[in-house]
Amino acid sequence: MPKLPEHLHFYRNEFKYILHGESIQVITRELDRHLSRDVYCRQDGHYDIRSVYFDSPGLRWFNEKRDGLKKRFKYRLRTYSHSEKGFDYPLFLELKGRNGALVIKHRVKLPIDQFSEGIKEGSSWFRELLYRYSPGNKTAERFIAQSFRYRLAPSVITDYRRAAWEDSANPDFRATIDTETAAWRTSWQGLPAGIPREILPCCGIVEIKFRYRIPFWFQRLVREMGLVRVSCSKFQKAVEAVYLSDSSSRINRMVERSTACLH
Repeated sequence: MPKLPEHLHFYRNEFKYILHGESIQVITRELDRHLSRDVYCRQDGHYDIRSVYFDSPGLRWFNEKRDGLKKRFKYRLRTYSHSEKGFDYPLFLELKGRNGALVIKHRVKLPIDQFSEGIKEGSSWFRELLYRYSPGNKTAERFIAQSFRYRLAPSVITDYRRAAWEDSANPDFRATIDTETAAWRTSWQGLPAGIPREILPCCGIVEIKFRYRIPFWFQRLVREMGLVRVSCSKFQKAVEAVYLSDSSSRINRMVERSTACLH
C-alpha cells in the first residue's frame, strides 16, 4: 500500500446501511458513476483492513456499545493488511468515540519495526512504547492511563475487505463498502487466535462519512433503493461471535480475557 497521508484527527457523521447480493452491485455501480475510487485501493478496487480492539476483563467498552450509550469510545490498532504476523505498515493506535451523532477519531502512528519486535511482551510493553515514542501526545497519554485503570488488553480482531470512494468536488464526503468480515479471538500479543467466525455473511456494510451535507444524488439513491440507516458495530458483532455465541466461546472469554489482562 502506498504511503498514507498524515490525517490523524477526524470529526464527522457516519451513516451505515446493510445490503445483500444484487443490491451491493447496484450501489457499487452508482458510487463508481459519481465518485472516484480511493487512491489506496488495489487494482481490484479494494484494500484489506484489520482492527485489533482493546477491552477490559469485564468487556467494559463492549457493554457500553451494547447498552447504547450516546457518549462512548474505544481503542483499537488499525493496519491495512491481513498479514499472518498480525501487523504491517502503516500501523495506528486509534481512539474512536461517539458523542451523539458525531464520530470522533484520533490516531497515533506507531513505529512498525519496533512494534513488531516487542509485541510479544504484551500490553505492558505497548504502554512503554507509547510513552517513549509519543511523549505529550494526548491520545497516547489517555490510552496509557486508561489501560492501567481498566486493565486493557487486546480483545477481538476484525478482518474485512473494503471498497472506498472519494469525491474531489466535496472532500468531506466519502463512501465505503465492507465485505467478507471475519472475527477472531486474539492472543494477549494482539495476534489472531483460534478459528475465524464469519459475521454478516453474504452482506455488505455501506457507509457514508461526511462533515456537513449528503450530496443530493446519494439522497435520491437512498429513496430509490429504500435504504434504511442502521446501527451496526463490527466490534460488537465480533465480541458476540467469538465470546458469547456458545458455551465454548464463553469459556474462552473467561480464561483468555483474564489471562490477557495480566500482561
